[in-house]
Amino acid sequence: MKTPQEAHLYRRVEIPETFLNESAEQLWGGDIRIGDLTGDGNVDFLVYKSLGGIHPCFLGAFNVEGEPLWSLGDKYLEIKDADAADTNLKTLSPDRPGPVAIYDIDADGQAEVICFWVDSGVTTASKWELSAIKLMILDGATGDIKRCVVSEELQQCNAVAEGERHIPNYVHQRLMIANFSGNPQPQDFVVKVGINVLAFNHNLELLWKYTDRWFRYPKHSAYIPAVGDFNGDGFDEVNGGNFGLGADGTVLWDKYLGENIDSVLVEEWDGKKRVILSGGGQVLDATGNAILSLGFDVVPHGQEVRCGNLLPNASPNLVIRYNGHHPDLMVVDNKGQIRSRFRVDNSPNNTGLEVVRWDGLDNPELIYSPAALYDGEGNKVVTFPDLPPPTGGKMGWYHCFPADVCGDARDEVILYDPYSDAVYIYTPDPFVPNQYEGYQHTARQYNARLID
Repeated sequence: MKTPQEAHLYRRVEIPETFLNESAEQLWGGDIRIGDLTGDGNVDFLVYKSLGGIHPCFLGAFNVEGEPLWSLGDKYLEIKDADAADTNLKTLSPDRPGPVAIYDIDADGQAEVICFWVDSGVTTASKWELSAIKLMILDGATGDIKRCVVSEELQQCNAVAEGERHIPNYVHQRLMIANFSGNPQPQDFVVKVGINVLAFNHNLELLWKYTDRWFRYPKHSAYIPAVGDFNGDGFDEVNGGNFGLGADGTVLWDKYLGENIDSVLVEEWDGKKRVILSGGGQVLDATGNAILSLGFDVVPHGQEVRCGNLLPNASPNLVIRYNGHHPDLMVVDNKGQIRSRFRVDNSPNNTGLEVVRWDGLDNPELIYSPAALYDGEGNKVVTFPDLPPPTGGKMGWYHCFPADVCGDARDEVILYDPYSDAVYIYTPDPFVPNQYEGYQHTARQYNARLID
């Protein structure tokens, strides 16, 4: 057993006090996004809170020094709950990482914030439908509203299907940046809300809408879709697990592929971008047919899947949390052989799997599971000193953004607990400050999985 290396705590970034709330004598910020909001080459942070834990209603931007840049909304917003008499929906830390993204969506060379936003002018709202929700694009540096649209199609979305409320399908509302329009850079996004998948362009115009018929647990489609050009046509497609959609919303496949397809990817596999599903450990071609399938006896509950170069001379690889919300992982090589099975540390939700380029591009990558790094053989090889214990609760654990913050071609690990008051940036030892060349914002950050 290898002795784990202690990472170097590069920066503890305090969330500005004016952005914090207090509950049960505990200060908390909420969910976090990262990106270069000001265009100065450094990583910045965005904290947000949501009415009822679902509808974003407060945003606060701050830099790596912990200095506030701007804020928008009301961190104490309360609105009458449409589903419970004499009860108000209150502003909470988000139930799941939700519909807020940092990206240059209008291609002007500067980052924007794209988000759902609850209309504070309404007097009654339900957390289980979107009738009070608008779409907004904000200037990343100032928080000024650049575009705000009420989408009737989006407002009609809710958690109900066939007369029943399907909560797991509904609460994962992530904006995934994509290129559906064939622009030089991606300028569109897609979101899955309940049984609905909606695509929008940078003008917040609806491009298309798809209705998913695979919503009954555990035979559901992916909680969060993945995007990427997996058929080589120069546009992005959507991998929803039991369905695949073309850039124009054309259905590429629509078929049941197994239970618990919770997590999906579009990643390089055999020299091409491929469709990857957690359920059954499957890799599919552009028409939804299996190239690789480990089987549901091997992967009984595919909670999470990630792809990376985890093993020497046998890459790329899959790492799969194969037994539901448990700490059981396996690493699979590019020939479909299981190379290791191991257990990571327990965490409150036993989710939060990521792949980290801790030692640079030419060395095997490592596996993050809250809150340590493991190699492809299952050895714990990196720990994070001076990290306070997580607060507990279903989402109260350290979520991870892998990102090259220090510009030395190695990933830093950015950790945050949605119920805490700080963000922690760890970097590999030895840390050489004069190698700093600036933060690079890529799809690994603006389309971060965080949790499936």
